[in-house]
Amino acid sequence: MSERLARALFLASLFLLPWGGLLPLGALHEHAQWNDVVFALASAAWLAQRVRRREPLRPRPLHAALALYLGWAVISYLCASPRPAAGAGKLLGMAMLAALFVVSSDWMDRPGMPAAIARTLAASSLLTGLAAVVGVGLALSGRLTSLVGPCGDLLPGLLARAQAGFPHPNLLASFCIFGSAVAAREDAGLSRNVRLAVQFALGVSVLLTSSRAILGFALSALVRHATTPSRRRLVTLAAVPLLLATVALTVFNVALDPLRPWQARLLAPPSPRLQAAQSGLATLGRHPLVGVGPGALPALRGSQPFQAHLTPLGVAATLGLPALGALGLLVTLLWRERARPTDLVTWGLLAGLALDGLGQDVEDFRHVWIALGLADAGRRRT
Repeated sequence: MSERLARALFLASLFLLPWGGLLPLGALHEHAQWNDVVFALASAAWLAQRVRRREPLRPRPLHAALALYLGWAVISYLCASPRPAAGAGKLLGMAMLAALFVVSSDWMDRPGMPAAIARTLAASSLLTGLAAVVGVGLALSGRLTSLVGPCGDLLPGLLARAQAGFPHPNLLASFCIFGSAVAAREDAGLSRNVRLAVQFALGVSVLLTSSRAILGFALSALVRHATTPSRRRLVTLAAVPLLLATVALTVFNVALDPLRPWQARLLAPPSPRLQAAQSGLATLGRHPLVGVGPGALPALRGSQPFQAHLTPLGVAATLGLPALGALGLLVTLLWRERARPTDLVTWGLLAGLALDGLGQDVEDFRHVWIALGLADAGRRRT
């Protein structure tokens, strides 16, 4: 019974993943959601089940890297001056993300769970796509709802950016990369029609976000289809312009109306993203070891504190270079321990999220840590 309960709770937490913006839990932390409570219960049931079966978690070098990342975050918090008010909640959130990684990896190794996870996320993804289309449709008719979000760096216009059940369009766009890859897995157990419906829903959704993550979505799809030498050459040729486009959108202040992309032009004022990167680098230079502490904003936009919007820089400036090194080591170990031949779907997913991470801070996204768990579940067995 405990295994069935743990399984049901974990799948419920995955289904609720795209609906956090509609289920906030602000009393705990500004980014906390009710599905975090469901996952906490799922983790407790999972742990109780392993204890009952006397199945301890076998530590590996990868877990040491994860522990170093979390441990250095605690050191950063204790050394921060002034100590960020949101720091304690941020540490709790980081611990939850680490648990997502471990628990997701373990469940993916259980018989029948890869298909159950894929079906759960496929159902939630189809509803997410519907919510994105409905939200934009209502916005075009003059009714703004919580299903659409702010224009961000885009020019305000008639087209509102879809965010569906997420608190921000960029989060929806990043989730589309994740959901699309999960539905494309060989062990997903989805029919061809369902698979196509999910890909269509997420493809439309990511376009309606008008987000940089569209580039990551494209890269992920290209990598997972690179099954022949000619296709791999195509991926190599396409990856360079996608990377350059991502960097250019940070360096240059581009005025873009999604309804009239051919009218894009450069503005004279410096790019807000470039200013954030430059100020984040300055922060890192002043606090290279422990950063400014978890929960703090390490960059500036004008005179206002701002996220770095560049994942490696954001981690380093917030937590310090050792934390960034631990996170890099975690990904490196995942790559070194991967099964051969390389799972193009999973690593295409991580490639798309990595490209997206050059334009926003993805280290706090729940689905990113689940994706890392999927990569760990596909490791080489010894």
